[in-house]
Amino acid sequence: MVSGLSALVLFVLIRSINGYGNLFMYLEGNNTLVQWLHISKYPPSLAYTVLELGLMVIILALLMRMESVKDVINNNGPILVFGQTALFFYLAHFGVLAALRLVLGRGSLEQTYWITLLVLIILYPICRMYRSIKWRYPQSLLRFL
Repeated sequence: MVSGLSALVLFVLIRSINGYGNLFMYLEGNNTLVQWLHISKYPPSLAYTVLELGLMVIILALLMRMESVKDVINNNGPILVFGQTALFFYLAHFGVLAALRLVLGRGSLEQTYWITLLVLIILYPICRMYRSIKWRYPQSLLRFL
């Protein structure tokens, strides 16, 4: 957690210098959150790198703390199931989204959040079944998905 917070402090320092390693994306006077987060991803700037790594380390630290909570991280908890079937989830969500697009069409940002929740609910039992098949046949090619 300390490393993640240190990286975020470093991000604020680098971003306040206004331009170091950030490829012409300067702060333009109005210090809004959107203006501060407008940083160069390609090529990755130093500000982008420390922001992303800092956020990832903080999330990792929080997940490690949640390990003691039995309801969140147990054998069939969503974090563990999706974590152990990440590539399968990634590939399967394209099909689910394509099918939902035929039914729902385009919508607002709020609808996007509801569709995201719906996709997670649909894919959770599918990922659990895939994980059990993958564990049943540990020498199969399924272990790579």
